[in-house]
Amino acid sequence: MTDSTTGSSTGSADGGLQRPHHILELRIHGIKNTPPAEMLGVDKADLRQYQGDENGGFWLPTRLPEPDPDDDTPNPAVPPPDVRREAYSWGAMARYGGGALVIIGQFFVQIAWLLLLPFGLTNSAYWTRRIPNQRAGGEWRGGVGVTSLRVFALGLTLLYVCALGSVSLDLIGTQCLGGGACPALPSGVVDFLTSGFLAERGRQIAVLSLVPVAGVVVLYLVSHSARTRYEAGIFNTVRRMRNADTPARATERRPLSVEGFWQQSRVGSPTEWLHLAGALCLVSLLLVWDRVFAGVPGCGELQSFGPSGCVARLFGPGGELWYFTAAGIVAAAGIVWIVVRIVRSSDTINHSGERLAAFLRDEQRRRETVAAITVAAAVLLYLLVLIALFLNGAYHRSPSFAFLGLVSAPSIILGVLVAICLSALGWRRGVPHVLSIALMTVSGLTFLIGVSMNPARLGGQPGALQWVFYLIAGLFLAAQLVLVGVWPRIHGTRERFRTEGWAGMGPGVWMLLSLGAAMILSTLLVLGVQSWLGSGTPACGCAAPVGRALEAPIAYSNFGDVIPMIAVLLLLFVAGMVVLRLLWVPKLTTPPTPGGTRPLLEPVEEYKDGVVERGRTTDRLAMKMLRARRFAALFHRGEPILGVLAGLLAVGFVAALAVSKTQFFAWIDGFVAPALGLIAVSAVVMIAENAITTKERPIGVMWDLMCFLPRAGHPFGPPCYAERVVPELRDRVVDWLTHDLKPPPGLTVAEQLAWKEEQEEDALSHDRPFRVILSAHSLGAVLAVSCLFTLRPDQQDALRNVGLLTYGTQLRTYFGRFFPELFGPGPLGTPTQLTPSLRRADPWYTQVQADHGGTDVPPPPPDTTDPTLVGLLTQPDGEIAWFNLWRRTDYLGFPVYSHRPNPVDGGADEFGPPRYLVKVATHPNYQATPQYASNLSRMIALLSRSSR
Repeated sequence: MTDSTTGSSTGSADGGLQRPHHILELRIHGIKNTPPAEMLGVDKADLRQYQGDENGGFWLPTRLPEPDPDDDTPNPAVPPPDVRREAYSWGAMARYGGGALVIIGQFFVQIAWLLLLPFGLTNSAYWTRRIPNQRAGGEWRGGVGVTSLRVFALGLTLLYVCALGSVSLDLIGTQCLGGGACPALPSGVVDFLTSGFLAERGRQIAVLSLVPVAGVVVLYLVSHSARTRYEAGIFNTVRRMRNADTPARATERRPLSVEGFWQQSRVGSPTEWLHLAGALCLVSLLLVWDRVFAGVPGCGELQSFGPSGCVARLFGPGGELWYFTAAGIVAAAGIVWIVVRIVRSSDTINHSGERLAAFLRDEQRRRETVAAITVAAAVLLYLLVLIALFLNGAYHRSPSFAFLGLVSAPSIILGVLVAICLSALGWRRGVPHVLSIALMTVSGLTFLIGVSMNPARLGGQPGALQWVFYLIAGLFLAAQLVLVGVWPRIHGTRERFRTEGWAGMGPGVWMLLSLGAAMILSTLLVLGVQSWLGSGTPACGCAAPVGRALEAPIAYSNFGDVIPMIAVLLLLFVAGMVVLRLLWVPKLTTPPTPGGTRPLLEPVEEYKDGVVERGRTTDRLAMKMLRARRFAALFHRGEPILGVLAGLLAVGFVAALAVSKTQFFAWIDGFVAPALGLIAVSAVVMIAENAITTKERPIGVMWDLMCFLPRAGHPFGPPCYAERVVPELRDRVVDWLTHDLKPPPGLTVAEQLAWKEEQEEDALSHDRPFRVILSAHSLGAVLAVSCLFTLRPDQQDALRNVGLLTYGTQLRTYFGRFFPELFGPGPLGTPTQLTPSLRRADPWYTQVQADHGGTDVPPPPPDTTDPTLVGLLTQPDGEIAWFNLWRRTDYLGFPVYSHRPNPVDGGADEFGPPRYLVKVATHPNYQATPQYASNLSRMIALLSRSSR
């Protein structure tokens, strides 16, 4: 048995586990999802979970390894005396999901998780914006760009509706059932849709319209079922965080220090309902559009829609279609109304806090009521359209070979989303939001006019007027990009953006990547189904009937042709960069690494005269280490490569929208479509194999990176595991510091809670006999820092009895630059970090020179009274209770303060654990190094000294 507080344990060879301990070393893993046994260095059989569930929790060893009498080296698995070592595991929270939804099949749940990937990237884009400091009281201020980002999120949902509709309504419902060549379509599906009651086209379309509606509902359910494990009062830990009504906290605070930050997502149920309503309204509009215009010459193409009198058909004397026209107008108005409501609901109202004003509560109820009424009205409208199609399912004219509602809808939605992405490039850089919207609106409208002039016939040539409109659109787009580039220079803020991700254009880059992921997944879905339907032989084994080849909506077919071009260009760019870097072996700077099991080979403290020397050693082991450092440096160039990918995607989107297939893409269609179909089939096979062998979500590491911040961009986004992790970590810290205290007898429940809060406050600000050392690897350091900001004592700017050990982390280098208001120099209190370079041998050359030359930019002046992380961890004697380890061979580990020697950063062995063969240490296994043991001992001494 193991006591969860004192750590008393039974078992032989316990290594002192039975003794009471005063110091808790709590280890937190990173994105590798290191198992608890590996974190603690013990066998799995010698481990037990004392708190948590199958998704995560706290683990401790029940037996420590036996000492080796022939080895004098200290065993890293054995903690120092008086230290209780625990491991906190959270990886399953981010990578697993499905729950009750396994009833629909693990395969479909896996596909749904893959489709949620763009929504997670949208959530990341939300937090890269300039997040303002927050006031206590319940309302979350979203900041510049939040309304556009929420509209962008709605557009992603509607883009998926179009993709699912393209499969069911267009490829199957219109083309396959209308004479297209679909030998792979199961005969049972054909018989069901063409016999008896469903023989009329309108009824077939009505039934098949359930597919996009059901698809969106499944995405909502998969996200919703998983997030219920993390949000809102996990084990009552959220409630025990500092109360928002504390007078000392009434001033503005940094976002990460706001009460309730980890309690509630920034995009709630009203927005979820509005997205569902938007999907229903769009499906209704698509059904009405096809019903009204099907078979009318010219109404199927944007180029001929106006000259063919299609508008007059909407409002003309076609008496039998008036109810469809009315339904279409209502559906279009509904989409506009939903956009307005999403814009109005961009700031979030939390439910926590006793001083929450009555009008805020009323506003929240009003939002929920309006959203509920909107989704109910959308359901009613959709049902009425279905009934009308069932009652009037026989089209009076021969239907077009394409489902008319989807001829232009995907292109229009894609164009709007691209415009929002390009405007987002200036959100952080200070470009006025209204000005960006105006420029991109004019550019988009003139671009749409130019697209409408694309030749409809094969071999047709664009007219001069079309190029005029394209030129006008390009000029307004160029004006937006010029403003993004010169605005910081004009206003003297250019230097600041050298220390931010993608020069302050992070929101636009993340949104372009999100849109790229959504379009790639949608295109693979549509073209994959198109390729499958047209392949093979019928189930009867007879010859396939001759029919017209299937055609996907032009947005997907064109982008399908663009995808390989983007891939080839990106591969050539990366290959060129890699080849240039592999031509010679540089001697990169290294941190001081005292006390290692082996001496640091080829150490370089700084670049003399600013020159990166070549490695000319003849020692094979030393050259192996130099190459390992060079290899890690290749990965450090990931940020600019992602920026190049975002730029290629933007160009690809514009090309896919602007160029008619008959003009440009037809020449490569013959081999691109089968290739994409093969990729789609391979992806399905991979997902099926993953569904059979494991419940882990596809591309597991992506969920670790995307889901550590609360949902704020897309309501169907994946759940935030940190909403459970951070409160649990905080709870464990304060429980350890106060576990020897018992409330006086006779107190009521309310009095006991108040007493406990007083003891927690005292334990965090005054000396106690117990200490906590948070030991965090990689992404775990982000979670540990987030926990520390929730521990701030109300009346003081520093923590007592708590220290932080980090290793292999990206706090300053990536998180601080991508999310400056959360983990940047202001909140952390660390110097700024410059962007990595593609052309230099050392991607961090400029930063290394700035650090060693004393020209590094200090933290910005505080814009709030909140203490920084460094301030929180600064002890009374002036020392900082934060030590960090990194090494040049780590592809994901960096200094958190400076490349020059400093009290926080230190080097770790570049050799792996002693073995017969020499192994280079990279990202894992920091805890087994002698430097980690040394830092742990230093931290214990520091925390003990600070209490004197």
